[in-house]
Amino acid sequence: MSVDDQTLEAFQKALDAAEKSGLITEISKCYNQIANVHQKRGDYDKALDFSSKALEISEKVQDTAEILKSTHQIAIVHQKRGDYDKALDFSYKTLAIAEKIGDIIGVSKSYNQIGIVHQKRGDYDWALDFFQKALEIAEREGNAAGISVGYQNMGIVHQKRGDYDTALELSHKALEIKEKTDDFHTILRIYGQIGLLQKLRGDYDRALDFTLKALGISEKIGDIAGTSMCYNQIGVVNHERGEYNKALDFYKKALEIAEKIGDVAEVSKNYNQIATVYQNRGDYDKALEFSCKALEISERIGDVAAVSMSYKQIGIVHQEKGDYDRALEFYQKALEIAEKVGDIVGISKSYHQMGIVYQNRGDYDRALEFYQKALEIAKKVGDIVGVAGTVGMIGKVMHMKKQYKDAFIDYLIALDIFERIGSPNLNIINELISELTKDMGEEDFNRLMEEFKNHP
Repeated sequence: MSVDDQTLEAFQKALDAAEKSGLITEISKCYNQIANVHQKRGDYDKALDFSSKALEISEKVQDTAEILKSTHQIAIVHQKRGDYDKALDFSYKTLAIAEKIGDIIGVSKSYNQIGIVHQKRGDYDWALDFFQKALEIAEREGNAAGISVGYQNMGIVHQKRGDYDTALELSHKALEIKEKTDDFHTILRIYGQIGLLQKLRGDYDRALDFTLKALGISEKIGDIAGTSMCYNQIGVVNHERGEYNKALDFYKKALEIAEKIGDVAEVSKNYNQIATVYQNRGDYDKALEFSCKALEISERIGDVAAVSMSYKQIGIVHQEKGDYDRALEFYQKALEIAEKVGDIVGISKSYHQMGIVYQNRGDYDRALEFYQKALEIAKKVGDIVGVAGTVGMIGKVMHMKKQYKDAFIDYLIALDIFERIGSPNLNIINELISELTKDMGEEDFNRLMEEFKNHP
């Protein structure tokens, strides 16, 4: 029996006792506690069911404290499912209650939750604004844990925007605070976040170093979910290095733990990552098999964001197989979900993938149309990595159209951004510039270089 199962059993016994004694408030508390366990293990329908029961009871008896907990819990479940409008609705309800009763910590938590929803949908400026509000309350109240959370949340926004230096700085600030405590569960997750940032910068050795530190802590304190997270991240690093067998081994270790503890959302995530390995190896049937497994779970638990991710993954497999119509069909499905839930970054990524399909088909004008749509969104939300990636692809299209000067300008823009943020993708751009040199001929390329030197 897993720790979560033991916890659920204990809460169920407490609930039975409360129902037998007719203790209404205790029944509501038990429902919220049970909901929290289901939410953490990714069983969102059950989490929503128990949270809603708790809310109904607490509203009936006018228990404001429990109403606050229930609405906050429901907001988290909707956010995890990718239903961002409902998540914001309940987050604002929570904020209003916290402000009304003068619960400063509750106000701060609500600001953080609203910020997380905005971050998930790509509203990065809004996210930072709410995280800053939460941080200011924590600093004013001398709440070290709240300050650390604020730094972590703001760091994730900067990571999403591609500002890895600022993200690392904030993560280290959060770590510095937590290392003065015995909150090892949070410490290992900050190590994991720093490892992720190092991976994004292409520093795989440092990425592994921090992830292994996190793994050591998780194993020492028996944090099974933390161990699963570390195995998954080690898999990602090996995947990026092209060590597919090692990546599969670690993804499967993470999957085994997720299945053991009943973390349904994490099971789906690992299926998708295993699918990506098979796709990279050219084993498209296996890739589709695991992507479809992930999709089935995500649809069952109502995780809209994960459904969209699976559609995109299935689209990529069909694209790799050269089945462009099927690829577009799945990208369109992913796009529709992203539009429905207001996932701005998801919309941009879908446009980008559709651009790749049209580029591969030789329909360069349509490719440029979708790349421009993706670029416009990436610029609007401050997604630096998205800007560089899309500009690089526009450069590739211009290269194919033999508009070499425009291609060179786009490559230089992408190269400048990737160099600035320390991304390994700059190697790809350098390879494209080398190909451009060959296609133009060295003499013409040197002439173009001289033109740029004289007229930068």
